[in-house]
Amino acid sequence: MTRPHPSLRILLGGAAALALVHCQAETAPLTPLRWAKVAGPGPNGALLGPGAAGAFDERANFTTDAFPDDGTIRLYYGGADATGGCPGINGAHWRIGLAESTDGVTFARVAGSEAGGAVIDNGAPGQFDSQLTYRPDVLKDVRADGSLVYRMWFNGSTEPFNCPAGTLALDRRIGYAESSDGRTWTKHYDGDGPGGSVLPLGAAGAIDEQQVGYVWVLKDGPEYKMYYSANDATNTWRVALATSTDARHWTKVPGKLADGAILDTGPAGSFDFACAYQPSVVKERDQLYRMWYRGCAARGAANGPSKGTIGYAESNDGITWVKIPQPAADGAALGVSPAPAFDSGGLTTPSVYLDAAGWSMYYAGFDTAGQYAAGLARAPR
Repeated sequence: MTRPHPSLRILLGGAAALALVHCQAETAPLTPLRWAKVAGPGPNGALLGPGAAGAFDERANFTTDAFPDDGTIRLYYGGADATGGCPGINGAHWRIGLAESTDGVTFARVAGSEAGGAVIDNGAPGQFDSQLTYRPDVLKDVRADGSLVYRMWFNGSTEPFNCPAGTLALDRRIGYAESSDGRTWTKHYDGDGPGGSVLPLGAAGAIDEQQVGYVWVLKDGPEYKMYYSANDATNTWRVALATSTDARHWTKVPGKLADGAILDTGPAGSFDFACAYQPSVVKERDQLYRMWYRGCAARGAANGPSKGTIGYAESNDGITWVKIPQPAADGAALGVSPAPAFDSGGLTTPSVYLDAAGWSMYYAGFDTAGQYAAGLARAPR
């Protein structure tokens, strides 16, 4: 099914026939999109504040995915509860929730049937998503028999994040769930990866030897393209690609960059020197794919990425990508805000779509105290 918005990741067509830099025969570059952040009603400009006491997102909301669906903006997001022996989201269980809006700014949480009002719960003990279940990516699709299906891919882990301090969850896997209405979901543990997760890990020395996660799935004609984040033995994240004809079983497609990546980290001193991952991809028209991704300039003290801004790349086939400098600081597309804004510490997990009103980017931000929340930026067509 083609999507009428990039979250349904469909070709919208229509933009001026400006050429893709380095990727098309024409020479005129695309005019960079100029993103403006939209202040939400939550704390310090966020869209949502923390959930109520006892809620699955009592401590934070983060890792966003948003798209228009029949007049409503659906925002799927990760949430951290108040369990665990470490502060903030560290040590907590993470689950997936849903909020909806008619204007894209003011959201109301949709109470799910899982723990604390989540729509997706953690797996049972021993399953690959028993501790952390987050970073949803939802595709509204049609099965071969014509029935409607919402497909969700998500991150799962058996380990808490940074609890005790200095230890990171290093076993992220990709999970899969389906729904007929986008609210009630069924997980499927029948994939080709460890524990029935979706994607196998790479061999020793591969860019996805240690972890896979943070996916974005695009339906491109009869083929599904999964842009996934690949983590190697040095804990470096890059973007890789897998394809499928049934959205369930995937074949990795090696890229031309470092050990098969399609998007690599940048040179020393760049905003994405330490990480380039968490892709969000829009096919705007034939021979124009756009990608927004998280870049990190340096690693954190625990060998994990710190801070983070949003970078941008283009492609004419969805496989070979060229990074394009953008108007924000250091060539990023979207950067941090001054304190005390909710995103003054860093940005993560962009989710971009294009509709008749223009471009929308939902993302997660965190402040200088490490508090996470969801935000929004918009750009004209």
